Amino acid sequence: MAIQRNHFQATYHDECPASGNPADFVLLADIRPPQRIEFARERMLLSRLYLGLIQTMNDDYGAEFAKHSDSATYRTIGIYVFLRTVMCSPVRASTIAHVLKIPRATVLRRLNDMVKLGYVERVGNAYRMTDKVNIPDLRHKLQRRVEMILTTAGELSKIGFGHSSPEELAKREKLESNLLGTATPTASQR
Repeated sequence: MAIQRNHFQATYHDECPASGNPADFVLLADIRPPQRIEFARERMLLSRLYLGLIQTMNDDYGAEFAKHSDSATYRTIGIYVFLRTVMCSPVRASTIAHVLKIPRATVLRRLNDMVKLGYVERVGNAYRMTDKVNIPDLRHKLQRRVEMILTTAGELSKIGFGHSSPEELAKREKLESNLLGTATPTASQR
């Protein structure tokens, strides 16, 4: 075990030298990711984006939300309920469970937590977000998220990533259709 740990440390430090900056996970220009990981730079950029978006959600909605949102499941359910709310389509717990592939009991527990916090309300057998999601200084906070996304997209574009084949576009359209619970015409059907 000690041999494996020492090998990992040596390999990690050889492949990922520290730049000495405490914010290394944000400043990526000088980092050379390990060659043994496929699409390492692209995945590093996306990881930075995911972490940034999660952190801004926790910052925006405060300690009470962050206390419960340590679970990716909690955030995922909340985001899906929000999506369906802005689509003017409250969603049933069974639909959430089916679409997100999460056990219905877990979905119900998380929804009940969000109802207690006042972020979600029940409408008949369905759920939707409340006005509590309208946080102060929302325009500025959304702009920060958009800038993070655009910066990441620009960096991915610079390295030639993101040009999709017709097959990849069809897969993406099918995934979007499944998430929204709608039938989206494919590129060939348009």
